[in-house]
Amino acid sequence: MTALLPLDDLVVLETGEGIASAYAGKLLAEVGATVIRVEPPGGGPFFQSAPLVGRDGGTRVGAPYLHLNRGKQSVGLDLHGAGGPEAFGRLAATADVLLDGLGVRPLAELGQSHEALCRRHPGLIVAAITPFGLTGPYRDLAVSDFVLLALGGLLNMIGYPTREPLQLGGAQVQYAGGISAFTALMAAILYRDRYRDRSAHGQLIDVSLLESVAYIEWKSGAYFDTDGRVRRRGSDSEWVVLPARDGHIGLVYQAEDWAALKAFLQLDGLEDERFATRRSRTAHAREIQAIVAPWFAARTKSEIYHEGQARGVPLGYVATISDLLASEQYAAHGFWQTLDYPGIGPAAYTGLPYRAAWAPVPRRAPVPGEHTREILEERAGYSADELDRLQRAGTIAPADAGAAGE
Repeated sequence: MTALLPLDDLVVLETGEGIASAYAGKLLAEVGATVIRVEPPGGGPFFQSAPLVGRDGGTRVGAPYLHLNRGKQSVGLDLHGAGGPEAFGRLAATADVLLDGLGVRPLAELGQSHEALCRRHPGLIVAAITPFGLTGPYRDLAVSDFVLLALGGLLNMIGYPTREPLQLGGAQVQYAGGISAFTALMAAILYRDRYRDRSAHGQLIDVSLLESVAYIEWKSGAYFDTDGRVRRRGSDSEWVVLPARDGHIGLVYQAEDWAALKAFLQLDGLEDERFATRRSRTAHAREIQAIVAPWFAARTKSEIYHEGQARGVPLGYVATISDLLASEQYAAHGFWQTLDYPGIGPAAYTGLPYRAAWAPVPRRAPVPGEHTREILEERAGYSADELDRLQRAGTIAPADAGAAGE
């Protein structure tokens, strides 16, 4: 018997080529929602976003697309093509949630503004994810994740205090925005279901990526507002990364850890009076690192990690992807899941970061346009002749889109 999922009666329409909206949609799909991704016929830029993966000489697909669109369905629809706006409107009428990552104006230019959709469809929840939000003087500025990290204050906290700030790797701003949208949507769904008879209009959720960054970096405001302190980046002392023989080790030696660290390393140099107090260790951090570095460099990171943990020293090895795939801890939780994508073949994907009795069966990402005719016919009421006309006009994906790459 298939387990019932928390949101298995929820239909979500997702638009956009960004990671934030796709990630929010992925989180909804993982708790059972039917998430229908509306994308250009044949796949848009997201389908070919770097890094590309696939067999040599065969299909090459963006790894972010494969990861973030797992468990979704795909409608290949040119929103600007003949009949495109109408088809989108008819789909929106069947949805519980519209997750819009297109930007501030694109849907409005198609006659499908967020406000109009909410008015036309009581109970519809629209979540618009944009860099700066739907209002304000920054709304239409050019942007990148790096710009948002800087303007959101988080960039100022990354790196060493004596050096320039460092950028976070990957699209961390986008993922933070996706979590913000998912959280707001879960609350909005609960609100709608609890107070449905008190509301005659839909809900509009305005998700700002900039504010998602500032929300993460909440401490700086609290420090400054209470006593005027400006928080500094990082530390040159207690939190260090040291080279091992085959990689790197992350080491912490706070005051309560110093005795255990000395007992573990057994290096005479650490008994020097210069390192007797926390204040003096901070002042002589570089000397400490020079003493311990050769010890770490002579050993493997696995050896250091297991021996150190056995002695209660808080350190960990800097894991590469090969380490993660071989980890007994991940295997014990069944975290890695193998999925087979057409034209790509089987590959390992991350599972859910939690365990629950209702955890869904993992499903691959759709081929762009794979479910176009099925969804437009069953959900939006299109006839076969109407779909043929849209296909001839190039507005929807061809009938065999689902076989692409096989």
